[in-house]
Amino acid sequence: MRIIAVTNKTLPRNGKNELDTGLHYLIKPLESLGHTVELFDTVNPEKPFNILVNDFNPDLVFCCLTGNPNHTPYEPIPSILRLTRLGKVKTFNWFCDDTWRFSSFSSQICWAFDHCSTSEPSYVERYKEIGYDNIHLATWYSNVDCFPDLEKDIDISFVGGITPDRQQFFSSCEVPITGAQGLSIDELFLFYSKSRIGVNLSVNANDPEKKTQMKLRPFELAAAKCLVLSEYHPGIEEFFEVDKEIITFSGVDEFKEKVNHLMKNPNEVNRIAEAGHQRFLRDHESKVRLSKLLEDIFE
Repeated sequence: MRIIAVTNKTLPRNGKNELDTGLHYLIKPLESLGHTVELFDTVNPEKPFNILVNDFNPDLVFCCLTGNPNHTPYEPIPSILRLTRLGKVKTFNWFCDDTWRFSSFSSQICWAFDHCSTSEPSYVERYKEIGYDNIHLATWYSNVDCFPDLEKDIDISFVGGITPDRQQFFSSCEVPITGAQGLSIDELFLFYSKSRIGVNLSVNANDPEKKTQMKLRPFELAAAKCLVLSEYHPGIEEFFEVDKEIITFSGVDEFKEKVNHLMKNPNEVNRIAEAGHQRFLRDHESKVRLSKLLEDIFE
């Protein structure tokens, strides 16, 4: 299949544009599945989108749009809408932030695509309620090939920017966590691979209501054979079995209690980490997820 991937190659990080996950989690897995892929970089495209379409003649335009003109100024939504209406090319968009952007973004542009997906189980019905039926539940995933098998010499870690809410959480938890921020994508892969337990906080700081949401981090941690210790978000049970494949917590007190238990029981940490990794390989590895999604789009 010939696929144009419409996404950002880079992301503003550390005061510059650094490589984002699209190359590793989308383009390389699609290529390994035998597809021919061309990137339309929504940050710095090499050629206009319409010219790329005419030159490449794709079967599918696979998008992950942000709606943020400051970060991704070249998202070609009007051109994609024209392709969808012509019906000669399948169009698809992957929505990431429906818990706080459904009304303002997802529900407004889903109509430009033949198919869309949401990472939130509870939002499938919300799309159908507004009359959009070609919605798929396709949660986050990552590429196991990115995470080397390294000695795990970091007991418990967190990777991410330290927002005020996160700072308050970590200051209150009194747990010796090894934190890292400002990592390049390759440094992130190595850091996760060296961690025994990886912490995920589920609130998106960009959400004015500070709700939890499905995050990419648990799937990266599971790919790296970490035990995933995640702030609870409704619907996570659809992707991992709680207490067998991941551990969840709600609030600082429960977090401290579970960390203390896990640190005293390394065999349990290893067992749950391995179970989570096997679930990841079965259901959430990039090539598995993308294969299933393409089947759904072209069925």
